[in-house]
Amino acid sequence: MTSHLLNRFFYSVGHSIFHPLAKGLFVLLVLTGVLGAQLKEPLAMDFKTYLKGTKTEISRQKEIIREDPLDAIAYFELGMAYLALGRHEDEVEAYLEAIKLNHKYTVAHYNLSMAYDLLKDGPNAIKHMLRAQDLYIQKRNHARIRNVKRQLNLLYLKYQDKTKTPKN
Repeated sequence: MTSHLLNRFFYSVGHSIFHPLAKGLFVLLVLTGVLGAQLKEPLAMDFKTYLKGTKTEISRQKEIIREDPLDAIAYFELGMAYLALGRHEDEVEAYLEAIKLNHKYTVAHYNLSMAYDLLKDGPNAIKHMLRAQDLYIQKRNHARIRNVKRQLNLLYLKYQDKTKTPKN
């Protein structure tokens, strides 16, 4: 119920206002605040509640995908849930599927780049960050362009051996 109301709120405000990571953190804060207020032992149960909520979100997104396998947003949200659990290989697969369905899904390219970075796959991280930069340039989203450029600089410093070619 709460998740449905939050989704309606975010869709009514607009997708472009909230970065998905910020949206996820906001939802997490709201859920822990709402659930934490109901728990008698909030500190002892916070991580268990977090894991349960994340696993529930994965199940929910998989159900949405079963109902509509062409829903790129559901794959993206599934990737975000896998990120919360630290399952980065699954996160990469979910983002790749979202990008297959919508090759101009800018935030999916950005998050995919960050996931590849967590997996220490520099060439693919740089490749998808460059794609995100190109898409943000097309959209003329200057704040995001600056952010992507900062991330690219960090990736170039981290993976100075740029002679390798990306796998995907």
